[in-house]
Amino acid sequence: MSAQPPPADPRRWPEDEDLLTALSTWMAERRWFPLKGGAAPASAALGIVADVALAPGVRDLLIAVPRPQGPGPLLMHVPLVLDTPQALERYAVAGEPEGSAGTVAPGPQGPVALVDGPHHPAFWRAWAQAAQEAGTSLGPEGPRVVSGRAARLRVTTGEQSNTSVVLPAPPGGDELDEDLIVKVFRVLAHGRNPDVEVSAALARLGWEHVRRPVAWSTLGWTDPATGTAALSDSAVACTFIPVADDGFELFCALAADDDAAGPVRERAVGLARDLGTTTAQMHERLARALGTNEPRSPRELAQALRLRAEWACREVPSLASAVPGLEAGVSRVLEALEALPRLERASRVHGDYHLGQVLREAGEPGRWYVLDFEGEPLRPLTERSEPDQPLRDVAGMLRSFDYAAAVGRARHEDWLPAVRSAFRLGYASARSSGEEQDPGGERTEERQRADTLLAALELDKALYEAVYEARNRPDWLEIPVRALRLLTTRADD
Repeated sequence: MSAQPPPADPRRWPEDEDLLTALSTWMAERRWFPLKGGAAPASAALGIVADVALAPGVRDLLIAVPRPQGPGPLLMHVPLVLDTPQALERYAVAGEPEGSAGTVAPGPQGPVALVDGPHHPAFWRAWAQAAQEAGTSLGPEGPRVVSGRAARLRVTTGEQSNTSVVLPAPPGGDELDEDLIVKVFRVLAHGRNPDVEVSAALARLGWEHVRRPVAWSTLGWTDPATGTAALSDSAVACTFIPVADDGFELFCALAADDDAAGPVRERAVGLARDLGTTTAQMHERLARALGTNEPRSPRELAQALRLRAEWACREVPSLASAVPGLEAGVSRVLEALEALPRLERASRVHGDYHLGQVLREAGEPGRWYVLDFEGEPLRPLTERSEPDQPLRDVAGMLRSFDYAAAVGRARHEDWLPAVRSAFRLGYASARSSGEEQDPGGERTEERQRADTLLAALELDKALYEAVYEARNRPDWLEIPVRALRLLTTRADD
């Protein structure tokens, strides 16, 4: 007697109009949805730009969401799994509001659940199969491991602009024996996502200070503005670093517990120097993996920074009184930049480099890991992928030490100069260009050029921070203001 086929699943997808109506309210409440409150559009304004059936009951959607202002819509990545309404409780994240795993919509045969793909094992099995077929992995084991661990997934709650899912290794191990973390990108744009492209390029070189991507996915779509074909990275699975300290929290604690000349200070200085070395290695490997370009002229860069400075002063008018001589100080810093004969070759950089983007592996000897090469998700992708001066990242990290000193309430005034100096020494000593060959001797011409460029880039970063803090954390505005006073005073030297 032949086996009977399984009964047909009575669930069917809602019509697109009902689907978008259900999703519009749910999306507006997600942490990763960038348009909040009155900026969230009505469901009638949404449109489906891409709709890929990964498996029966599994769809990968790209939804166009009009912006109140700005060019073109936001393109939101929303993977979905069709399930019963009871599934929302089964896949909800502990402590999150009911329905966080999706929403209910009217279907042709009764209510159905539209489960957010990252929460559902069926999505990850279909995702892994698609990645294997597309060849988007560093080896065949990556997609197999993702599929095998799908039932063990854990959606994290701390992500803001994306969604992260942990896929822990099973007790008996598997082909990788390492926990994985998968990042689902929520705002997509045409082109390679730097977090995928850069991480994969560094991993292929064998650099061990970056999470190794094991598989990733792409989503094809048609640009609604131009009608041209487009392709975006939509998610990436990487090895996970489960036991590590967040760089910012670590240095805040070291600042708070500083003992001036004791072991705590020694550890802070050593970690900062090691982080500088890791940063230099990152830049050297980025140049090797992705190439270098002719830089802009010092005059062009100075002009771009001048425009950004003018924007910051317009956005935060109080800077004029809070930082006496700000305009003149900015001019002196940028005039010194303009006078340089040349800049070093441009290359890919991290782009959003600060202590929150690095982890320190627990235990000894430990190592630094660099995270999140995505840059600022709402900036145009072409800007995030442009070659830049490597010292842009150095400036960002130096400013981050300033924040750690302020938030950690450093017990001694010389803590910040000590860790900044150690970071710069580690960086300069590891740079193959010979930026600084003799830290105790006369400053070389290369070092002088680096100092001039770094001063301009750190000033630019502090001005950007002033705008950000004035808009979002006014109680923290004094942190970049103090830096601006110091940076513009140095311009008088």
